[in-house]
Amino acid sequence: MMKAHRFLLAGLVLACTLAAAPAGAAPKKATLGVFLATTLSEGQERFQYAEALAAKLGESLERPVAAKSFGRYEDFSRAVSDGLVDFAVVDAWAAVQLGSRATPVAWASRSGETQQRWAIVSTQKGVVKDLAGKRLALVKGAGPADPKFVTHVVLGGDLDAQRHFKVVPVPNVESALKMLEARGAEAALVPLAHVPKDVRVLFRSGRVPGAVLVDLRGQGDVLAGALGSVGAVPPFDAFARVQGRDFEDFRRLVTQGPPRRQPVLAEAPDVRVDAEVLVRSEELGPALPSFAGDLAVSAEQPDD
Repeated sequence: MMKAHRFLLAGLVLACTLAAAPAGAAPKKATLGVFLATTLSEGQERFQYAEALAAKLGESLERPVAAKSFGRYEDFSRAVSDGLVDFAVVDAWAAVQLGSRATPVAWASRSGETQQRWAIVSTQKGVVKDLAGKRLALVKGAGPADPKFVTHVVLGGDLDAQRHFKVVPVPNVESALKMLEARGAEAALVPLAHVPKDVRVLFRSGRVPGAVLVDLRGQGDVLAGALGSVGAVPPFDAFARVQGRDFEDFRRLVTQGPPRRQPVLAEAPDVRVDAEVLVRSEELGPALPSFAGDLAVSAEQPDD
C-alpha cells in the first residue's frame, strides 16, 4: 500500500512538472531602435516608420520585435550602451559615432538612392564666406565629431566649420529650421530634401550616405538574411546590403577627412609654327623703319 502511495505521489509531481513547462520556449523579444534626426525631418513620421519596420522584421525573424524611436542622439547612445537595443536604423553619421558598437548591415534607400545631398540655407542673401563668425544650426551628435562631419564630408575639407561658423547644436532638422526662422541662427545645415521654399540655398554638398541598418548584438548575418522578405517600408525602399568597404571608407572620411589633393600641372597648348614662311623669304614683306621723321627739316636748325 505504501509503494502504491509513493508511485501515485511521484506521478502527481511529474504531471505538475510537465504542466508547468512550456510546450516550446517563447522567442526572446528584440528591440529595434530608430534615430533618423536628419534623414526624416518629422517626429511622427519617424515614429510611424519605426512601428511599421518592427512589425515586418518580427514577421521575417519569427520573433516579436518592439520599436523605439529616439529624438535625441544622447538618449539613443545611452540605450545602446545599456544594451536596450538589438539593431537600429540610424543616420550614417550617427553610425560612425557609435564606433565599434555598431556593425553596418544594409543601406536604407529612398527613391532608389542610398545617398543624399546637404545644404547650407539662410534667410539672408550672400554666400558661405559671408557667414564667417555667424551662427550655424547643426543637428547634435557626439559633440567633437559633429564639426568633423561638416568639415570633412559636407564641405569636402575646403573650409573648417569650427573656425568659420559658430556652431549651434540642435536635436533634429525640425529644430534647425525653427531656429533659423526665429533668427536664433543665421544659417542651418540640413539635407537638401528638407529645405523649405522660403529660404535661400547658399551651398550644396556632394552625395552623402543617408540611413543605415546596424547590428548591435553580433547577429548581422541573421538580420541580413531576414531583409529579403521585409521589402519596402515607406518612406524607404527595400534595404540594400552594404558592399565591401563602403561604410569603412565613409567612416574614414568623417574621422580623418578627404585625402590631400595632389597638385596637377596643366599641359601647355601646342603652338604650331608655319615653317614654310620662315624658309620662303619671298613671302615675307619688308619691315623697315620709317625715316620720314629723320628727313624732316627742323626750323631750329641754322641756315648754312
